[in-house]
This record gives sequence, structure tokens and C-alpha cells, in this order.
Amino acid sequence: MDFNEIKGLRGHPNACLITKTKLTFAEHSTASGLCALCTKDQNCEVGLKAKTGRTVFPGPFGVAQFAAEKRLPGMSDIQIIPELFGEGQVFKTLSSETTLGGLKVNAPLSIAGMGSTKVASDNGKQLAEGAALAGITCVIGENVIATFGPDGVKARIKPFLDNYQKKGGIIVQGNVEDQKQQIFQKAIEFGCHGIELKLGQGAKQGLGGEIQFKDPEEAEKYKALGYTVIQKLDGTFERHSFPGTLSKEGLREKLIELNNYGIPVWIKIAVGTGIFDFLNHVNDLKKNDNLKNVKAVTVDGFGGGTGMSPWLIMNETCLPSAVILKKKPKLNYDLLLAGGYVNGMDVAKAMMLGAKGVAMGRAMLIAANNPDKTGQGIKNFVEATSEELKMVCATQRVNHPDKLIGRRKNLLALNAEAAELFGLPTDPLAQL
Repeated sequence: MDFNEIKGLRGHPNACLITKTKLTFAEHSTASGLCALCTKDQNCEVGLKAKTGRTVFPGPFGVAQFAAEKRLPGMSDIQIIPELFGEGQVFKTLSSETTLGGLKVNAPLSIAGMGSTKVASDNGKQLAEGAALAGITCVIGENVIATFGPDGVKARIKPFLDNYQKKGGIIVQGNVEDQKQQIFQKAIEFGCHGIELKLGQGAKQGLGGEIQFKDPEEAEKYKALGYTVIQKLDGTFERHSFPGTLSKEGLREKLIELNNYGIPVWIKIAVGTGIFDFLNHVNDLKKNDNLKNVKAVTVDGFGGGTGMSPWLIMNETCLPSAVILKKKPKLNYDLLLAGGYVNGMDVAKAMMLGAKGVAMGRAMLIAANNPDKTGQGIKNFVEATSEELKMVCATQRVNHPDKLIGRRKNLLALNAEAAELFGLPTDPLAQL
């Protein structure tokens, strides 16, 4: 099914554009989500599972990116309160230059890891080139080396290096299978500025990176590399990465190994039970084992990505990443948040809650998808986002975004749910 076939579903209030399923009667559904009057025509998700024997994945794969639709409190449920007393700031005169994850950047932004999927690969040049032109970091995501080989990794790095202006950096991510193929060693050889250890999968909590394809030879190649490959009833295939096993001692051994490469080490992980234990453990390891190159942890939240995450997993296991800042962790490395951040206001709110910066995926991919296939769209988007961030600085009467970090006193939750999740007041009089 392509985008033209989706158009026919748009006028149906009980149709899902992501799964291409619908209820027979648009006007009547029960609390369960099924039709109040069921004719058993199997057009719904239950019917699709009956036909395929599989959980439902979003589509069309390879030309679209996806995001969970479940309504949870996010940055739009938080309001910024201006500061009246203090020195005036003209936003255009302010700078957003800072350091992020051990690298100098023009703004506290990063392009979140996007790996071997067709959407990410088709726009890989623009993403890397744009990050270099904008002076921010760009993470090349997982499974690139298995899909395209070492030359494919090099090709994703090169546009950044060709446009590098001494700000930002190209960071290469590695999951379990990537590391077996020596992704970090090869990426360093190709000139990357940092490496990112992928723990689990942010968009698909507890699962691995997933794609679909048709070629049986590819299936054999991926099996030989250790991937789980599933052949579907229609003859096509799915490739699933191993999400990895996480233990404190295993993490210590891995970080000691990566630290010895001598370049910034980042870590990517999802929101989940044990996240505070994890963050504190990394904090202790950096101090006690002198892991000076461990520079950043990116915590991903809302479900989304360029792959084919199971639709129910995306919706039913995601949380806004900013919930971790309710406890105000004190860390000796940079904390980045990811998942659902799309503009400078979102970045400002994340920083005011306590983050050092924000990683964006879907928004950056939209910006990269310009007709001339250059990085100019990324550069423009970063400049606009940075301008919005500096405008918030002016409202707070501070002269740099870093001075927004932890400024929770000027944030207001707009509903009880957001107040509970983010640890913010709902009474504006208490703030004023």
C-alpha cells in the first residue's frame, strides 16, 4: 500500500492511517475499540492479525517515518513564565554556542541516531552535511555496517567531514551486531568525532532495530551476521536486532573499553524501570574508573522512528523522556533528551527542567528532505530553532541557553497529569 491508497482512509474517523485498518461503521465503536455492531468483516486490526498471524506494524515502510499516537503529557503541556526583573537581553545579540557531549556546537542540539532504514539512508547525505553546516552533532544510527558494509559507513560520514567547520561532530552508533563487525574501530578509522553505545532501542523499548525486505540472499546475509530474520506469509522478510543484555558489570567493562579509544563516548538508552539506577551507575563509573571520555547519555522517550516498530509497542510502552528530570539527577556528564522535541520552545523547556540539550529525529528528517538534496534545510531549521531558544533566554533575562538549565521555577504545568509527570506546579499564583 502506498500513499495514494492511504488517501481513501482519511475521511473515515475510525480508520488508522498507520496500520491501514478501519472499523466497518465509522460512527459506532465501543470502549474496546471494536464496532458496537460487529459484522466480522476483518477490516480491523483483529482481522488483520487473523490473516497474518502477526502483530501489526506501521507502513508504508521505507518511505515514511512513524510516531506513537497515544496522548501523553509532553512539552506542550508546560508553559514558560517570563521573568520581569533583571537585565534586558536582545535575542539577536545572544549566542547559543556551547559544548555538548564533549564537542563544541553552535546550539545544544543533536540529530538523533538514524541508521540503515531506507528513509534514513536516502537522506543520510543531507543529515550529515546539514549538521556540519549548522555546527551541531549528527549520530549515524545502528545497522549501517551490516546493510551497506564499511564503505556505506564511510559514505555516511564523508558529507559531514567535507563540510566540517570546527563545530559539531559526526558520531557513529553501535548495537550488538554492529560491535561484532567492529563498527567503532572502522568509524574512528573513517574520521568520526565520537561513538555512541546503543543500549536497547529508544523507539522500540526492549526490542531491536527492525526493517523489512524481499531478497532471500539478504536474509541469509543477516542470519549469518547474527540477526533474527522472520519470513512472513507474503514471502517478504523482517530483520530484528538483538536488544542486548544490560548488567552493571557488563556496562563497566564495555565503557572502559570504549573510553580507551580516546574520543567522546555517548550512550543511548530508553526511559524504563531502572533508569535512575542506570544514570547514577554511569555517574559512578565515570568517577571511580576515571572514564573521562564518557561525555553524554541520550534518553529517548516517545515511540517513533524510521523503522517498522510494532504499532502497539510504540503506543503502549512509551513515556516522555523529561519525566526523568522530576528527580533532578546530578550527573557528571551531559544529559540529552529525545522523543517528541520539534522546536526551540521544546528545547528550552527540556533545559529548564534540567537537560543539557536535545536530540531530534523526525523534525530533522523533515528538514533534510529538501528538493536540492543538500544540507541547507537542516542548517535553516537549526538556525530557526536556535533563534527560538535565544528568544526564551530573553524572556528569562539570561544571556545564554546554558543559563536556562534547571530554571524550573519559571515553568508551569497546564494540567494535573503534566504536574505529576514532570514535578511542576499547576497554580500560577504560586509562581508569580
